[in-house]
Amino acid sequence: MEEQNVEEQNLTEQKYRPAWRSFYKHMAAMIACLVVVTVLSSKLSLAWTYQKWLWIFFLVFVLYVSLDMVRRRFRVVLVVKPDEIAMEEGLIGRRSIEISTKSIRSIQVRQRVMQRILKTGSIIVTSSGDNEEISVSDMPNPYAIRDVMQTYERAPEAKTASAEETGEKK
Repeated sequence: MEEQNVEEQNLTEQKYRPAWRSFYKHMAAMIACLVVVTVLSSKLSLAWTYQKWLWIFFLVFVLYVSLDMVRRRFRVVLVVKPDEIAMEEGLIGRRSIEISTKSIRSIQVRQRVMQRILKTGSIIVTSSGDNEEISVSDMPNPYAIRDVMQTYERAPEAKTASAEETGEKK
């Protein structure tokens, strides 16, 4: 019985991480560096040792940028459950913010031009005040995530309304 409840909770719990495609600036920097290194090593008549150091610089740069992409992607997790929305932040030290779906005041989606093209965006959840309680950038398909949140937010109202229509007690 307990195993079934855990499996049921895992089915309704959805986790979202920033999209890989949101790292287009990182990828453009790696391509630009490749072009510069290729042009410098082919057009200039450099000694082999200088060319070797140029390519080592390129490999170190690509490694650094790739690790930064992985770090940024796995640093933030947005967890959407039927009863709460949570943001977990950090790789080693963790910070977590949970908001009950009953206390959500608004869910905003913000997209810049490039984010609209890449179908990514920021999701901002506010509760009691005007302060942004949860703000997560570069999420994939932010409108779909917002719709899931709103479905969970309205789920108790739908159950109450259907119970009242059938004449059942709460």
